[in-house]
Amino acid sequence: MKYKLVLLDADGTLFDFDTAEKQAFEKTFKQFGINENLERLHKEYEIINMAIWRDFEQKKITSKKLRIERFQRFFAKENLDLDPKVISPIYLKNLSKGTHLLPGAKEIVSFLFGKCELALATNGLTDVQNPRFADSDLAKFFEHIFISEEIGHPKPDPEFFEHIFEKLPHKDSTIIIGDNLTSDIKGGNDFGIDTCWFNPNKCTNESGIVPTFEISNLRELRSLLI
Repeated sequence: MKYKLVLLDADGTLFDFDTAEKQAFEKTFKQFGINENLERLHKEYEIINMAIWRDFEQKKITSKKLRIERFQRFFAKENLDLDPKVISPIYLKNLSKGTHLLPGAKEIVSFLFGKCELALATNGLTDVQNPRFADSDLAKFFEHIFISEEIGHPKPDPEFFEHIFEKLPHKDSTIIIGDNLTSDIKGGNDFGIDTCWFNPNKCTNESGIVPTFEISNLRELRSLLI
């Protein structure tokens, strides 16, 4: 193995977050009697949610405030008479049950298991990520899970990575693999570790953030890491 430690992002890299998130959204709003226009409403929510998470990456908002703020903005835009403080925990509970994996995720993690140390490194909420991971087919392959809310700093903050390497002193032999250029790849680059951008849709990179490697299929990691 080329690396002693492989850090893997969760959502959009191993877990099919888009499916889990859409199902959680629809289930939550159906519980409150909203059954129409869910497709359109979900798309509007996604726009607001993505903006909120970008703010979180840049430390403009805390995870505690994020939970409520995204629904406050969404309800205000759509003129929905719902209480964000009531909706948010129900939505998060529904989301925590979404264990859908992306193609090749279990296969590559199983392949790497025993050949290197595997750790999950995720920007996420503890009460969502822990149960999702524990109930997934991947839990048995990982010894460590690092969640930004528990650490107190999100990727790409150097303090997120400092926390990891206080526990796992393999900085000189580590790679992080993730789908997000501004959190996974920028964070790894800034901290001085190798990075691999998982780009399944083969998007053009116009960010100026340059990964060490780029793949479009998780199975490519077999030859890349060995």
